[in-house]
Amino acid sequence: MPSVYAQILIHTDNQHDLASFMQGEMRSLSSATNLLALAPEENDIEFVFVPLKRSLQFMKKGEPICVINKIKTTKREKQFIFSAPINLFLSRRLYQYADLDFEKMAIPVSFDRLFEAYPNRQLIISDQISYGNKLDALIDGVSNHNKIIRRGASHSSGILDMFREQRGDYVLLFPLELSNTSIEKPILSFEIAGIEPYIVGRLMCVDSTKTRRFIQHVNKRINALNVEGKLLQAHLNYYPKEIHSQVTNYLTEEFKVTLN
Repeated sequence: MPSVYAQILIHTDNQHDLASFMQGEMRSLSSATNLLALAPEENDIEFVFVPLKRSLQFMKKGEPICVINKIKTTKREKQFIFSAPINLFLSRRLYQYADLDFEKMAIPVSFDRLFEAYPNRQLIISDQISYGNKLDALIDGVSNHNKIIRRGASHSSGILDMFREQRGDYVLLFPLELSNTSIEKPILSFEIAGIEPYIVGRLMCVDSTKTRRFIQHVNKRINALNVEGKLLQAHLNYYPKEIHSQVTNYLTEEFKVTLN
């Protein structure tokens, strides 16, 4: 149906998300939650692929732009306006097979204490990527004796193959990495000490009368989706079943969801 809002440009720097948005198909957590919240069939919005640096340049000019999946920070709040939470992405977690003893493991996991308790176990890592500043620093503190370094390209699939073959004891993965793959044996995952367990994604927009009206509309829709449980279900559709209870707890807190 026609919208009462003038056109808003929705920027993404993810080509896969753009394809999903253009075709109206929910193919990932990001595309599913944003399609639910933004309701392109009801609003006069246009999805555009733009690298974030360029988006920020356009936004400084006051153009009616919103960018998906952004973290609200104190600095950004001084420049932009934000929607209510739309999605929640779990950070990397430490994975192991369920038949591996973990009674001496403190939760959340400290690498120092982990390898003090289990001095002969090894963590599989890639030398081709950054795990983020905080996690990189923690990994650097692990003895080489306790690390197996996977070298070469195709690091994601290569790391998973090594873990499947049990060529190491632990691996650091985003839970969403396991949504489209299968591991035959039961696995466990743990939060890592010093690493935020998740980040919350919102719509970040230029601060203008037009975008404020749009954000108000989006927030009303997000609230309705939370009441109906649809945003929660969208998350559970993509996260592995073994962490559904944790995802539910996080969303209940961050999205102020009231569970029936």
